[in-house]
Amino acid sequence: MDPFVVASLGRKTFRTRVIRHNLNPVFEEKMVFQVMRYEQNYSMSFSVVDRDKLSGNDFVGTASLALPEIISQAPDADPETGLYRLPDPPEPTHSLPTPTNKSRFRLPMSRSSSATSLNKLSRPIMHSRSSQTSMHSSSQNDPTTGSASAPPEPDKLTPDPYHNGIEQAEEHATADDPDLKVYTLPLALKNKDRWETKHNPQLFLKVKYLPYTALRQQFWRAMLKQYDSDENARVSKIELTTMLDTLGSTLKESTIDGFFQRFAGDSNYSPDPLMTYDQVVICLEDQLQKATYKKTWGDKMRGVMDHAHFSQVLNGEKQPSSGSGTPPMEGNSEVPLNERADRTAVPAIAQDALDSAGELGDHLEKDDLVDGSGEEHVIEIRECPLCHQPRLNKRSDADIVTHIATCASQDWRQVNHIVMAGFVTSSEAQRKWYSKVITKISYGGYKLGANSANILVQDRITGQINEERMSVYVRLGIRLLYKGLKSRDMEKKRIRKMLRNLSYKQGKKYDDPNSARDIPGFVDFHQLDMSEVLKPVDQFRNFNEFFYRELKPGARPCSAPRNPRIIVSPADCRSVVFNTLDEATTIWVKGRDFTIERLLGDAYLEDAKRYKGGALGIFRLAPQDYHRFHIPVDGVMGKPKLIEGEYYTVNPMAIRSALDVYGENVRYIVPIDSVAHGRVIVVCVGAMMVGSTVITRKEGEKVSRAEELGYFKFGGSTLLLLFEPGAMKFDEDLTDNSSGALETLLRVGMSIGHHPDQLPYTPDMRKDEENVTLEERQEAKRRIEGSLAPNVSDLVSPTVAK
Repeated sequence: MDPFVVASLGRKTFRTRVIRHNLNPVFEEKMVFQVMRYEQNYSMSFSVVDRDKLSGNDFVGTASLALPEIISQAPDADPETGLYRLPDPPEPTHSLPTPTNKSRFRLPMSRSSSATSLNKLSRPIMHSRSSQTSMHSSSQNDPTTGSASAPPEPDKLTPDPYHNGIEQAEEHATADDPDLKVYTLPLALKNKDRWETKHNPQLFLKVKYLPYTALRQQFWRAMLKQYDSDENARVSKIELTTMLDTLGSTLKESTIDGFFQRFAGDSNYSPDPLMTYDQVVICLEDQLQKATYKKTWGDKMRGVMDHAHFSQVLNGEKQPSSGSGTPPMEGNSEVPLNERADRTAVPAIAQDALDSAGELGDHLEKDDLVDGSGEEHVIEIRECPLCHQPRLNKRSDADIVTHIATCASQDWRQVNHIVMAGFVTSSEAQRKWYSKVITKISYGGYKLGANSANILVQDRITGQINEERMSVYVRLGIRLLYKGLKSRDMEKKRIRKMLRNLSYKQGKKYDDPNSARDIPGFVDFHQLDMSEVLKPVDQFRNFNEFFYRELKPGARPCSAPRNPRIIVSPADCRSVVFNTLDEATTIWVKGRDFTIERLLGDAYLEDAKRYKGGALGIFRLAPQDYHRFHIPVDGVMGKPKLIEGEYYTVNPMAIRSALDVYGENVRYIVPIDSVAHGRVIVVCVGAMMVGSTVITRKEGEKVSRAEELGYFKFGGSTLLLLFEPGAMKFDEDLTDNSSGALETLLRVGMSIGHHPDQLPYTPDMRKDEENVTLEERQEAKRRIEGSLAPNVSDLVSPTVAK
């Protein structure tokens, strides 16, 4: 038979995948049911069905599980602190076997799959039966309830802890989650009279009940672990503020100070206080309840505005007034962010005037996180970073955290995706600190989209200009950078330590074999062209291996391959180039301490004088870009030398701040004695969330343009090219854009410059408008905006038959 199981509670119904040709199937799937108050006396029903493509599915049997007994075994909160004693979420680097089959069921609140494999839970051994054939249904589903539930019927609910097989399963369940309880449900067969004497099939379940408050507390602890740079189970104000900013928090600085002062007696309050995880959880939960209470004003207006929509609050959790309490399943009626191909979905800030005061590193005001309305929110998220449920900002803070915690509970390692997610907070362009940073950085004479919260990039071939969406971790990096410009020494050290720690942690996570399951989502999110990748997705052992993936031969051809006087792009990137260093420091590189000597450090300090008045090219790689970098000129490799440093973000907003990011960050210095352009220096700059930089060529090797030089592991990163004065000229279209502080989208092998006596290579320059295809425009939009660009196929109008 080809069985599958349909599980239902009230109107919420899920189903497992089909397991073919198996009388003892193990489904290894996890389900999350939200149990509403009125469902507390319900029973969950399970129907085993045999799939039959020809004659229709055949009903096999059914079982039921009453909920109140499960609820009675739920964890209890400490009466004084309100904290639940729950198992710690698994470490992010702890690997699990990758599931071979993808589950079909979904959370009712989500538009994406939320099932998680329970491969660690082995199938229990079955009782031996007197019949010659067996029809056992071993379904290891885990219905995790979310709010409340009916007394067991003794003849149908039979926990069997003494059975050897169940004991074995319980050991695995305890290893993953000690709160999971194992139940054995007898299946009532369709033809009971015919089969009952021969077969006694059973359904095995592992079940637990977790109140919303407990679920949120687990979420807070998982998040705090991400930002605990000392890994000592204590967080500083910098670490807590950074974590909250990931969630779009608008809590005042004075409110956060109040958290620390509240427990000053417990931690010997000092100028640099620390809080335990439990103390932070208590403060955040209290703050959530304050925010939830403020949002119940609608109850007071009921009856005054009959046409308005109101919400009810039950036990501090907001529910729709309709009474169903179940969010929409798939959100098919929602308008996608990328519906309009000709417009960007990224907000911008309009400013009448531009200045450069921020380049001096002005100190941030107190309460700089607060939005323009003055309201305080623990979380301000427009879209769930895990399941992408839209319009979360319409809910209360407690509901939003509960939603994200429910999504994350499928696999607590997913909290890492929140910091790596897209820029999704609803108040990103209004927050005071962010507006201040934006308005104080000059974007030159280029006015279109000036002072945007994102970065303007023009595709070189099509001339199309799009705004690049900023990732959460980049935004955090910018905030920490600006906050550290005039901070106390202790705070500066903490900021640097946090950036380094986040980068190290991220590298470890993406080296874990379990991270390979993040690859398909990354491909879909950024709409990557997998046809040019050398290996299929399923052959990458971890996410990092995919991130620095190799391309098929010929995917990045070299322009003018027989002419060494043409210089080519070293990466798929966004680029600004300057024929003199003075131009570069006037328009783009604003670090107060930036010099060639600092950039080259002790590695090649003796060569610094060569490049006084020389040319500088900056080539920035975004996460969606191909992350191997290549040789820009023909020549002979010098010795690559590593300079240890920091992990500041290399986002243009950071480069145009007062901090010398290029001179501070970790970097490799790679000289190439070229055939036509003298000694060329390639600087490979690491950045926030970059695991490491790997150079794949050796000293003394003869290298040719567009050949591989090395690769960056996960994160955004940058290459710098230094040329001696008079040795070359950058292509005019690139310098024109750069003079207006506009980055240009390039590909590996594309011409970027030439010898002064050589004409530029024009085939790589902008096409005439009439020669630009729709596919080229969409490819440029996809590469710049990532997931915001619709598929080309979605934009082609269908032919209407006449």
